[in-house]
Amino acid sequence: MPELPEVETVRNTLKKNILNKKIKEVKVYFEKIIRNVQVDLFKEKLKGQEFVDILRRGKYLIFELNDYYLVSHLRMEGKYNLMQQEELSKHEHVVFSFLDGTNLRYHDVRKFGTMDLFPKMDLLDLYKLDPLKRVAPDPFEEDFSFDDVLNKLLRSKKPIKTALLDQQIISGIGNIYVDEILFMSGIHPLTLASNLDMKNVRDIIQNSKTVLTRAITLGGTTIKSFTSSHSISGRFQNELLVHTKEDCPNCSKKLVKIKVGGRTSYICEECQKMIDKN
Repeated sequence: MPELPEVETVRNTLKKNILNKKIKEVKVYFEKIIRNVQVDLFKEKLKGQEFVDILRRGKYLIFELNDYYLVSHLRMEGKYNLMQQEELSKHEHVVFSFLDGTNLRYHDVRKFGTMDLFPKMDLLDLYKLDPLKRVAPDPFEEDFSFDDVLNKLLRSKKPIKTALLDQQIISGIGNIYVDEILFMSGIHPLTLASNLDMKNVRDIIQNSKTVLTRAITLGGTTIKSFTSSHSISGRFQNELLVHTKEDCPNCSKKLVKIKVGGRTSYICEECQKMIDKN
């Protein structure tokens, strides 16, 4: 699934290519992607609109138009591609045709992606609505609160890896990046979140920013099928410390692969310690 750096890469790529383009028409070939409005109304309202800006909340893209916000989640394999008049592929489910002859196509092999359309409003009000109301700020957002994250983690009885994957605690961080963050923080992923202290949480937040910033700079991580618009593949996979690796970059011992909350996790049992308050 595209995580924060991949979604940010898509956002930045699209901003260079679709801003100020006026929509001539919208075609929807798989209606279940459109969630909160009727498909005919979705197409009608977007006709004549221009893309003013593209924002992000966690793993959600927020397309700002003249009169609306289009909230999009890529889920497992969603992609946006700017095309000319090429033949439609069977996995292109929503097409935004522009007056200049180009078109933006939403491509999704597994059809898990979603789109919600809202009238223009204050962003803080938009964040209170489904689906964004369940999305906490990510470490780069102005409304991100260390104290709020600290309190949520200390109240959680989940393993820290599972807690960090909870988008209601911190948004945008997925399986790959959690492995990297916890390794850099020296914390075993099965440590209960409630056993952490303030320093542990500060380390996690700081390492989250470090890892995510570097990943954004390198265009995200290409694992399995992720590419951004125009087939830009992420290069951060070349700098992964533990995820999918065999040896610890610190102590050279063999990394161990375990399951945490059903997710494959790569750890160094020498460098990452369990934290127990007892």
